[in-house]
Amino acid sequence: MHHRKRGILSRLPDDWQIIYIEPFRLGTKWSWYEEKNVSVRTIFCYKKGLDKLFNFVLARRLVAAINFLFIKFLLFQSFRGHADIAIVSNYGIFTPRLFRKFASKLVVDINDIPAGFGVPDWFEDRFRETVDSADEVIIAAKEWQRYRSDAVYIGNGVDFEAFNLHRRHF
Repeated sequence: MHHRKRGILSRLPDDWQIIYIEPFRLGTKWSWYEEKNVSVRTIFCYKKGLDKLFNFVLARRLVAAINFLFIKFLLFQSFRGHADIAIVSNYGIFTPRLFRKFASKLVVDINDIPAGFGVPDWFEDRFRETVDSADEVIIAAKEWQRYRSDAVYIGNGVDFEAFNLHRRHF
């Protein structure tokens, strides 16, 4: 499990059932595993480079429908019972309300700004809709509180003060 994911999960009660949903990434193993009280699942999502395709509303709806079916049939079947919390990492922008069907709370982890890298106009609205629908938002940079003023800051694992201290000794 990645450091950021561990940092977030370590702040939650051990007796909670947690589902962690992350984007599919080319070149990595398919994330579909259980670790104690945590189920990690991967969904398809918007990726930079496919913007021309996603500029078509029909294409976005098709991906949303695929995710809906994927989540409904595979995710629900693989996860026993109702989760206490669903954590959506970054790009789970197509079906934020769907996560409410299998978890009591929805948390969005913004560890990168997907809307900040030359994405289509529609993307920012969908990203904000996802953030607005969350019970809690976690951010990796304090300036991202512009998305939610009540967001909780958990850094990406680099302690800049310690890093700068060591740099001074070189």
